[in-house]
Amino acid sequence: MERRLLYAIALMIGIMILSNVIFRPVERPLEPGTPGDETTATRQAPAGGEEPEPSGAERAAEEMAAALAEPEEMEVPGQEEAPTPRDGETVIVRSDLYEYRFATRGARLVGATMLEHENFASGGHLGANVELIRPDDAILTYGVTLRGDTVSLASVVFDASATRLDVTNGRAELTFEAAVGQVTFDVTYRFQPDDYRIEASGGLRGLGEVGHALLIGLGRGVEMNEAVPQEDRRARALVTRSRSGQISAERLGGVDDGESVPAGGGPFSWVASKSKYWLAALVTPPNSPGVGGVILRGIAEEDAAVMQATLPVPAGSEGFEYVAYVGPQDFERLQAVGQELHNVNPYGWRWLRWFIRPFGNLIVAVLIWMHESFALAYGWVLILFGVASRIVLFPLYQISMRQQMKQMAMQPEVKQLQERYKSDAQRLQQEQMKLYKEHGVNPLGGCLPMLVPLPILITLFFVFQNTIEFRGVPFLWLADLSLRDPLFIVPALMGGSMLLLNWITQRGMETSGQMKMFSYVLPVVFTFMFASFAAGLNLYYTASNIASLPQQLYLSRERRKAQPAASRKNS
Repeated sequence: MERRLLYAIALMIGIMILSNVIFRPVERPLEPGTPGDETTATRQAPAGGEEPEPSGAERAAEEMAAALAEPEEMEVPGQEEAPTPRDGETVIVRSDLYEYRFATRGARLVGATMLEHENFASGGHLGANVELIRPDDAILTYGVTLRGDTVSLASVVFDASATRLDVTNGRAELTFEAAVGQVTFDVTYRFQPDDYRIEASGGLRGLGEVGHALLIGLGRGVEMNEAVPQEDRRARALVTRSRSGQISAERLGGVDDGESVPAGGGPFSWVASKSKYWLAALVTPPNSPGVGGVILRGIAEEDAAVMQATLPVPAGSEGFEYVAYVGPQDFERLQAVGQELHNVNPYGWRWLRWFIRPFGNLIVAVLIWMHESFALAYGWVLILFGVASRIVLFPLYQISMRQQMKQMAMQPEVKQLQERYKSDAQRLQQEQMKLYKEHGVNPLGGCLPMLVPLPILITLFFVFQNTIEFRGVPFLWLADLSLRDPLFIVPALMGGSMLLLNWITQRGMETSGQMKMFSYVLPVVFTFMFASFAAGLNLYYTASNIASLPQQLYLSRERRKAQPAASRKNS
């Protein structure tokens, strides 16, 4: 689909130019226990070779490791033993926006239902809500790296402060706590009724001055919820933002089964597992050490991988804290979280992202503002935006017209130069540039202003691919502005308006037969290319073309007035 957009852009630029010519190094996170790992407590033997007596904190750490059985890797969700009745207890946290479900076994988040969004995946239950976590998966799973050993807390049964939490009327807290030997692990979640942010804090109590690392699992990838599963799979990725602001993405399908791949560029201010519209993110406070590293472990599943983040807890600290965002990629909500989380799903090709990302954010903000300020459906917002963009850009089209008229007036002199220097191409070019300079004409001046709408069109292409505000939004006969028009009416209108625009534009201009044929074929090609694009994109482009009709009629009339009488008869 993106390749077809590139072809479309190339054709548009070609027609405009022709018409005017004719007239980090990767930093791997330290493995637990390796030199330089500040999260692991170690003991140095004296010169005599005798092992010193362990301190009280060290004995507590050893007892914790022993109580948690043998050291093991972080548990892979979906591959654990069947829980006992107590293990299966679930704490439900519910507001008008979401329903989060936590298992007392491991204090894990095993369900995240979005109550305001419908599941469009084929095979799903009619009217069912979006579910972000798979039935056999979990996120916010915990483990600890302590004294060189990595132990999982997935098998520990926690005591919960409530069995059900209603967050409808105000903030609420939920605490999980479990004693392991002489050490206690606790985590407290704080919820808000109108936000998908989950503020988390906790720690290991009884260790004393011993540094360690908390391992937090982000599952295997967000569950499928979209009508076009191929697009959802391609969008599945682990996204990270380094402390320096570098945002990187790693597709989940790019890790081989059994392979472990560290995400480079850490430490990170946040890490996130995303799909096309949904997100499970782990955001650390700006003044904290951040996420020390992230590991992706490949599994035998298409476009999926186990994601595990390391949160350093330095010696002497009171514990850990972070914010989990589990919900939609809502632009305003993600922007409120801070640290550029709204850029978790960057628009466009990597080489052009520096431009499309901020420009796309601006366009999304404008569209949302128009929708909320004027209480208009998004379909009407796109039509209004298309008309307004043409009105704002009309002065540029006037500049283009004046340049074209100057070039047309110069044609007799240009033809004389072509006859005089037909055997000397270099001299011809020099004389033409001299002539243009004398008349104050830029050879590309009639083309460049007409290229200005292209960035809007390109950006909107990616906006409709990733912006949840348009997901499932109907308009007239269109069931979803983010999907193609099932009746292909809007693409047909777009092609017809483009054909009419080309016909009006050529009035009053001397064009070759080949150029005329090209201008008639181009709208047909565009119609077929845009037929598979989002209906909202076609709606915007059609409205923009129709708004241009009176402008082009005016410009064409001005060009015809500027032509000699003989030329007007021929055109």
